[in-house]
Amino acid sequence: MPFYADADAFYAVMHKLFERLSVDPAATADFHSKKMVVRISCTQPNVELVLDGRTNPIRASFGPQPGKVDLGLNMTCDLLHGILTGTQSLKAAFLDGRLKVTGNVFRALQLADLFRKIEALYPSLLQELGYQI
Repeated sequence: MPFYADADAFYAVMHKLFERLSVDPAATADFHSKKMVVRISCTQPNVELVLDGRTNPIRASFGPQPGKVDLGLNMTCDLLHGILTGTQSLKAAFLDGRLKVTGNVFRALQLADLFRKIEALYPSLLQELGYQI
């Protein structure tokens, strides 16, 4: 059974997560400095999250968004959840093909700081929202 029952549940968590990140622009300063737009597309459920680092604070858009992106990440929602809770390795997921990257793979490395910030907030946020992790 997937961690997220449906797209609405996923978007609700991500909305709260990026709302918290936007309170402290310093938390996303590194990603903002890259001026990158990233699309994270997940399956099971099918969702899209677009992170726009050209704005300060960064802007997160939920659902399919038109436009060009610098980097695309494609995976299941369960894999993203595992990466954000530290139970799955981002590097291993990329190497074994569970995480697919479109665009310049080396730009994906520039997401490391942002992912660390998200990983620090994600588990406690899930608990606050009543999820069992």
